[in-house]
Amino acid sequence: RCFRIELGEIEAALEQHPDVQESVVIAQTDKPCNVRLVAYIVSDFMPERIPYQSTCLAELDGKTIKLRTEDISKSGVGLVEIPITLSKDQHIRLYLQLPGENEKRWLNGTVSWSHLQQAGIQFQLTPTEQTILDQSVEYSQQGFLKIWQRTVTKNLCHYLKKKLPDYMVPYRFVLLEALPLTPNGKIDRQALEQLSV
Repeated sequence: RCFRIELGEIEAALEQHPDVQESVVIAQTDKPCNVRLVAYIVSDFMPERIPYQSTCLAELDGKTIKLRTEDISKSGVGLVEIPITLSKDQHIRLYLQLPGENEKRWLNGTVSWSHLQQAGIQFQLTPTEQTILDQSVEYSQQGFLKIWQRTVTKNLCHYLKKKLPDYMVPYRFVLLEALPLTPNGKIDRQALEQLSV
């Protein structure tokens, strides 16, 4: 049987979730009365940092020590197993292998926070180094986000089933950093449909 589906009602229910900033739901029809709903979500679910465990070397005040990375982002790295005390804004050079790369490289940074045997390092990179880091993190995010998306999909489905009939719960959720816009500033639904192909 064909059911009446209100896309705006699904979007409103999604946006009531505390971690969802924006949503757009599109109905894709593959045959009469067989509609598949796809929800595109801009959310706090999107992790800025991704897990990345690796050994590295740190050069501090003329000393070289062995450390481990915990996570990485386009702006910095988290370190663990630090045998010495680090000070905020202290300069540090790290010799590490970025995700998806074969070679290690030296990168400059400063300590943004330090607690017990952990610290956050804010990179200070040249434009070329920043481009390499951005590509490296994006490459690594692809695999991580597939796993992350399954978890988010399960949680959002469970959340929506409490608010909507089963036939109005999207079968797929796509996490985005931002919704694509047309030159006029409206949501580009055509671009969204191409993302789900």
